[in-house]
Amino acid sequence: MADSRPVVFVTGGSAGIGAACIGTFARAGWNVVAGARRVERLESLAKEACEETPSAEVLPVECDVTVDDSVEAALEAIKARFGRLDALVNNAGVGTYGCVADTSLDEFRANMETNYFGVFRCTQAALPLLREAARASKKRYGASIVMISSFCGRRSVPEFGAYGGSKYALEGLSEALRLELRDEGISVSVVNPGVVKTEFFGEARGTRPAAYVPPERGMTPDQVAKVILKLTRRPRRNVYLTLECKVGVFMQWLAPRLFDYLIWRTWRKGR
Repeated sequence: MADSRPVVFVTGGSAGIGAACIGTFARAGWNVVAGARRVERLESLAKEACEETPSAEVLPVECDVTVDDSVEAALEAIKARFGRLDALVNNAGVGTYGCVADTSLDEFRANMETNYFGVFRCTQAALPLLREAARASKKRYGASIVMISSFCGRRSVPEFGAYGGSKYALEGLSEALRLELRDEGISVSVVNPGVVKTEFFGEARGTRPAAYVPPERGMTPDQVAKVILKLTRRPRRNVYLTLECKVGVFMQWLAPRLFDYLIWRTWRKGR
């Protein structure tokens, strides 16, 4: 008998939000495909999830979202193992700290390659299987795409222009894609976390400005993963997480010039 559990593909699954998604989706009745460059770490996480939820199947796949062949191979592995894909979580991301004038073009390209073009690659490669799932479903949205953006996807800040620019691009892609797939029964939701307690800050290139919200004050990856799971059931355009993120997005809408000044003053004091 064919496995009736839905299947989710999570990119950037070896740490942080992506790693949290593995256990969260497995416990919720999903089979999980976790993609990342660190396969050894993925295999360890897959083993832990399967021990906790024996009914779930977790497939670790090597996937570098910046390489066409790697993404295509990951989708072929999904098709061969499960023959279906019900949700895609575009989570893989990188960051670079530094003023625009001092950041190299290569650094800007690296942010765009992972945070924007990587999402584009994975989405295009996954769409054939997502479309099959949507057509086979009787639900309004039979398949889903969840984009992991950022507060910086709605409001960029000093010394984070490369990252913010890539996330703004992701937001634009998501808005177009949402309308293009509306009649096909595939939802597109965007998660905008504030600060999350992950390895991201330690791995980001450059030095994080001292005035910014410290990582230890952030929400946990498990909290974000639960929101992502919920969006596969009840899609939303954008979901803003953490109080600072919600207040910031509201201020950007209400009084952008005032918010400019407040961010600038905070940043300058931190220097």
